[in-house]
Amino acid sequence: MKSRRLWIIFVTLGILVLCNSNIFAQGGWRQWNIHLNDGTQLEANPLGMNEAGRFTRSMDPQQPGIERSKISYLEISRRELPPLPSGVFKKDMVVLEDGTRTFGAVTFRNLRFSEGIVLQNGKELRTENIIYIKFAQPKKKRTKH
Repeated sequence: MKSRRLWIIFVTLGILVLCNSNIFAQGGWRQWNIHLNDGTQLEANPLGMNEAGRFTRSMDPQQPGIERSKISYLEISRRELPPLPSGVFKKDMVVLEDGTRTFGAVTFRNLRFSEGIVLQNGKELRTENIIYIKFAQPKKKRTKH
């Protein structure tokens, strides 16, 4: 009877450990969520950028990708994240794991398998240290009356 209780305890502990660990998407890369301007949310397994400069969300080389202008923000897929800072920003905003916010135009280099370099204000930021990238709101076109 004691061995059965011990077995149940170990199985329960094992399940708890698995549920609380960071879960990686297929292939071991980190999963990102892409939030579009229209409110749609897409998963990127893995996040990448194709030769046309569009964000991709899978390993499919035929995927056309998503234009940056259609994306509101990117977030790492993690169980516990601080809330995304609210507001409309005139410049791109990067939020690091430690809560630091930086503002300025963002460009990407070597974004493959959810990892790469973000260039902002002349500094290189590794995506593994980033939890959010919020893009500046696109300028609204004025209509002529």
